[in-house]
Amino acid sequence: MSSQQIPFGELEAVFFDAGNTLVHWDHAFVETCAAELGFVLDAARLARAEAAARPRLDRLLAAGRSTEAPDTMTAYLECMLDAGLAPEVGSQRRSHFVSQLAAALRSPGGSDRLWSRVPADIPESLARLRAAGLALVVVSNSDGSIERKLRDAGLRDLLDDVVDSALVGAEKPDPAIFRHALARSGRVPHRTLHVGDLHAIDVVGAQRAGLHAVLLDPHGDWLEPPCAKFADVGTVARVILAARGE
Repeated sequence: MSSQQIPFGELEAVFFDAGNTLVHWDHAFVETCAAELGFVLDAARLARAEAAARPRLDRLLAAGRSTEAPDTMTAYLECMLDAGLAPEVGSQRRSHFVSQLAAALRSPGGSDRLWSRVPADIPESLARLRAAGLALVVVSNSDGSIERKLRDAGLRDLLDDVVDSALVGAEKPDPAIFRHALARSGRVPHRTLHVGDLHAIDVVGAQRAGLHAVLLDPHGDWLEPPCAKFADVGTVARVILAARGE
């Protein structure tokens, strides 16, 4: 579905993924973690490789891998290397680097720091959408901690609800988690938009549940999925508000 086919002006609710949608990687923190392990990373290069790795990771997720599986972080880091993050690292050193860094980022403290960066336009975008009367709900694959992370990031009070896969017992792309969010919010799928960063998880799952969906693609890395793409949440918010005449 193209953006022209989405009734932005008629939406009553916007569902958001959390990671890489509302809260993003703190790339400087990852750079520090790598340095402590004896590896040199550049935060800016990491940021670009991380975005470029998402379509690669998506192909693995489309085959049935869970976003919450212990080895998914390892796979994501491998995809970043393939996307241009220090590709010159030898295979043995690369394997050691990936396993050590993945373990650090998966640790409870590491995960909290990793998912802690909030782009500057997010709070205002959420506040304007909510003021316009839209219900705002996070629908996230997580481990039971995403509501706390959103609160720590200063975003929870801007949201009407948070749906965490670990608490629901279903994770995206299972349409059950979207239906659960719809039931809790009292909204209908054809007037609800889901915004996320992974096609096989966010877009496919939302569409299976009858929702509209858009994919975040900040650098134009996604070439194949036939869906509407936007650079960031701020752009999505502006399109919705303009369609409503606000």
